[in-house]
This record gives sequence, C-alpha cells and structure tokens, in this order.
Amino acid sequence: MKPKTLTEIAIGIIEKKGNFALVEASRQILQTKYDEGLISEALKYYAKRIFPRVLPIFPALINVSCEAVGGKPERANSVAVAMLFITASGDIHDDIIDKSINKFDKRTMFGKYGPEITLLAGDVLLTQGLSMFQKSSESLSAEQRVDILNLITEAMIELTAAEASEISLWKKRNLTPEECFEVIRHKGSVAELHCRIGGIMGSADEKMLVDTKEYGRLIGILSTMKDEFIDLENFSELKNRINNEMPPYPIVCALQNKTLKKQILSIIMNQSFSEKDLPFVIESILSSAEVIKLKSELKEMVEKEISKNKLLKDSKNGEEACLLLKALAYEM
Repeated sequence: MKPKTLTEIAIGIIEKKGNFALVEASRQILQTKYDEGLISEALKYYAKRIFPRVLPIFPALINVSCEAVGGKPERANSVAVAMLFITASGDIHDDIIDKSINKFDKRTMFGKYGPEITLLAGDVLLTQGLSMFQKSSESLSAEQRVDILNLITEAMIELTAAEASEISLWKKRNLTPEECFEVIRHKGSVAELHCRIGGIMGSADEKMLVDTKEYGRLIGILSTMKDEFIDLENFSELKNRINNEMPPYPIVCALQNKTLKKQILSIIMNQSFSEKDLPFVIESILSSAEVIKLKSELKEMVEKEISKNKLLKDSKNGEEACLLLKALAYEM
C-alpha cells in the first residue's frame, strides 16, 4: 500500500477533529424554522449542499489547540459549533463580495439565490452563532467568556479590514507581492482566533496562550496560501479571481519576473483564455524562480516556528498541530 502523504494525513486529522461540528451545525440549520420562504430554503440548501463539502479546519483547530495545551477537546465542542456558524456567515458574505457563483462544483447560495437573500441568510447565521456561543460558554469563567468575545471582535474587525484592503487592490496595476501578503497575513486572524479559543478552553497558561496565538497566525497564513495555489489550478475559480478579485498570490509573485509577465498576461487577460491554456500557465508560474523562492520561504517560516514554539517543540500533545503546519508548507 502506498504510504499516505502529509496532506492526506493532515486532512484525516482535520476531518476526525472537526467533522462533528459540520454534522451538528447542519442538523441545527435543518431543524430551525427561520421563515416561511427563501431564507429557510437558502440556509437548508447551504446545509445540504455546501457544508458536506467543507473541510472543517476551524473547529479542528480549536480541538487540536485545546489538546496541545493539555486540555480536554470535548469540552470545546459546543463552542466549536457556535464558531462554525459565525465563520460560515463570513464565507457566505464573502461570496457576495467576490461574486462567487460556484463552489465545490455546486452553486453557492449567492449563485442560486442572489445577493439580497444571501446577505440576509448570512446575517441570520451570524446572529444564531453568537447566541449559541453565549449558551455554550456557560461552563467558562466570566473572564474566559469575555476574553473569547473580545478575540472574536478583534479577529472579525481585522478580517473585515483585510477584505476592504483586498477590494481596493483588485484593479490596481503593478500589484506587489508585499501588498497581497499583507491581506493574507490579516486573513490569518481567523485561524489564530480558533487556536486561541482552543487554548483558553484548555486552560492554558499565559506562555502557552502566546504559543497558540503565534501558531494560529502562521497556520492561518499557510492555509490561505494553500488556497491561493489551489485556485490557480481551478479554471473557473481562476477566471473569477481574475475578473472579480485579486489574482492568486503565485501569479502576483511570478509577474515580478519581467520576462514571464508579458507572456502570462497575454494569455490570462485575453478574452479567449480557456481551460486548454491552463496547464501551460500553471507550469510557467510554478516553475518561476519567484514561486520556487516563495515555497522555500514558507518552509523556513515553519521550521523557525517549530524551533521556538514550545507548544510544537516539546509538547507530547502538540504532534498533530505540528503535522498540520508541515503538511501546509511542505506540500504546497
């Protein structure tokens, strides 16, 4: 039998640690009567068609981080479900901004129901998630509850600012990797939030909480970067990124190569750009010195974090957290 890749092992960990949240969130959405019309229909469509295809990395990060600091992951399960409602609302709203019609080979809620219903449905999930959090966090101390609520607020503000920056960069000529990376770094706030929640739920001390924060930010950057590479290889997603968003980060890096820039732009910006052109574009970008350097730098970031982060370096419970980092950087 062929040995599993790091990515396959990481996906197994994420599914094992996070699928419970998807199942429970879907169950609650399907059992909730939101209205007599399109809001209920749209949310039930989301629960049946989109949720089952989601990789539950955020609830998994809560449990992995909770376990890494020596806590009991099951204690964090109800909070993880509440957080999934909150992050799902953000993803739904993001589809409106990006005009994303398809996801996982299915129509998004935006693609099926339009912006108005999608906006309202996302608002409902956000409200429901916050209400669930208040109920699920009753076992926490008042201080822990306030800390988590403050972290949610901070992370959502940072994510919103990142989305606003991204919009301002969409049509900018001569976009730089540094500008794009800042957006990616700020988007890492969501993964950081979930890791810090896991640390709090696991009753981590101050030093461990700092370690979960730094780990969470890096894994957020790497998981977002992984999505950037995935979008490069998905033709419909790439076309949407070129037309309605910033191009995937590897393209921005490769375009710094003056020899390559004209060649790539002449293909991807051409009205006749089609799926048959994609293999050449992918090969040109991935083999560029700029992207090869990027991948090397991401690996160096991981090695540096592992060497200094006690949570990853010394903790017997941190093996899975460490593996998730390695899988993202080494198999980008």
